[in-house]
Amino acid sequence: MRKTLILLLLLASATFVRAQGPLVERTFVTTDRDVYLAGETVWCSAFCVDAATGVLSPLSGTAFLELHSARGRVLEAKVALSDGRGGGSIALPQSLPTGNYRLVAYTSQNRNEQGYQFDGLCSKTLSVYNIFSRERIEESVQVVESLPVAPAASADEGDLTLTLPETFRSGSAFSLQIESPAAATVSVSVSHADGLPGNANPTIGAFLGALPTVGTPAFHRSVLPDYEGEIIRGRIVGFNPESQAALTDKYAFLSAPGNLSDIYASEIDSVGGIVFYTGNIYGQKELITEIEGIDPKLNCHIELESPFVAEGVTPPAPLQLCAGVAEILATRAATMQIERRFMADTLQEYLPRRDNVLFEDNVGHRYHLDYYTRFPVMKEIFIEFVHEVTVRERGGVRTFHVAIQDGGSDPRYARQRALVLLDGVPVFDHGKICDYDPLLVENIDIYPYIYFIGGRQFDGIVNFVTYKRNLPSMKFGNNVRVVNYQGVSYPTAYRRALQPEDAAPATYPDYRQTAYWHPLVRLTAGKALSLEGLLPDYPGDFVVTVEGMTADGRPLRAERRFSVK
Repeated sequence: MRKTLILLLLLASATFVRAQGPLVERTFVTTDRDVYLAGETVWCSAFCVDAATGVLSPLSGTAFLELHSARGRVLEAKVALSDGRGGGSIALPQSLPTGNYRLVAYTSQNRNEQGYQFDGLCSKTLSVYNIFSRERIEESVQVVESLPVAPAASADEGDLTLTLPETFRSGSAFSLQIESPAAATVSVSVSHADGLPGNANPTIGAFLGALPTVGTPAFHRSVLPDYEGEIIRGRIVGFNPESQAALTDKYAFLSAPGNLSDIYASEIDSVGGIVFYTGNIYGQKELITEIEGIDPKLNCHIELESPFVAEGVTPPAPLQLCAGVAEILATRAATMQIERRFMADTLQEYLPRRDNVLFEDNVGHRYHLDYYTRFPVMKEIFIEFVHEVTVRERGGVRTFHVAIQDGGSDPRYARQRALVLLDGVPVFDHGKICDYDPLLVENIDIYPYIYFIGGRQFDGIVNFVTYKRNLPSMKFGNNVRVVNYQGVSYPTAYRRALQPEDAAPATYPDYRQTAYWHPLVRLTAGKALSLEGLLPDYPGDFVVTVEGMTADGRPLRAERRFSVK
């Protein structure tokens, strides 16, 4: 593991400092549409580009999105990037006031630029209507007499061919074909054109065309780029000369209950700073932060820093609001509530993602305790049938030791204590596990090898997996904290797939406003790609928007309308 970490840091350094200077990144975000109701979901697709070459950037592994009103930041999200591409979502709360908002995107690499403009190339305007409340952001709303004229449709960009029929029947299958003469990556949206005026946001062609004006910004290089995944920073609260001595050679740990891949360790620097190099943690989670083997009387614990830093964001132009949108909003309100009630979760398709795999080898031994005699005392389990682990007691301190396999000799119990986990969370006081109720444990997983987590070496790992996977009945000391953590969004497509001919028809109405969304569509050069799905159960006009770029940095964009009868 240590070799892997060193290699990653070397790769990041090699990319971060090039012959012509640091890599300059800019991030463009497409969304399924640009007008929403409070309570809906904004589906996003990110394109992180090397500003010098105009091609997708290999550097950053995380993009940060912020939604700003005229009064400041209101929402945050993260998107995992792989070779410059990623997809995610932003859930708009039902309490969000009516108004225009600016969506900005950046990477940690941008934080190294002096005077970086968060609301420059990498921002767009989203309109939000709240049909549950009269609250509005006065600075972001302008009342007008008549419905504003919608901005003209953007012209096609690049050699992208988008083919589809002009009309469909409501509730029927639809299909479209996309073809590019060069390899490309695009997002695809099919949404209802309900008459609410949109925003004149820049296209990807305008974004890529403006990259030469970026030049070479001044860098101060104070923040490491998130090369493999988000780098989570924090500090020790209660750090002082007394605790500094006690924390010498100690490590800070970050882990997620139930997921053995999300466990990270950090050295503690001379001022109490810590850095966790993650492989991206997905979703909203409760994380456990703890300090290894510290005296609870010191009352030290870990506090994580927020990675969101956008400041000085210029508010967008006000939303022009008039009585003419009332009927449209009433219809949208009904369709949104039906969608949320009947089908929102069932239409989300989680796309493949690059997971962090901490342990490359499979578990060495797994004991499913229901297959054995259940004992009321944990130590008896290791006496009777789990022979790959032994429990030693010296001076009243109990420790677990694993029989290490090195491939060349018979396994021998390691002299150094093992890393003991409960549902993937480190438990450094092994006595707590010895006293734990074994009837709460479903499996005992043993990893009989030497592992490096951060700079910390462990001679074997024993993971006690409970039935609930959430650390039931475990009591930790003052050095342990539970943190509500916002990880990167799951890359998600939103669509209703075609049903088999003999499938029973749905018993609920389908009133989706976004009929199809895919953030990560890859096109093969010269080969048409067919996409299909089911349309909602109402007539109207729909717009298909395909937007992206070729592998060599050329913009692609096409927009077509069709009618549903």
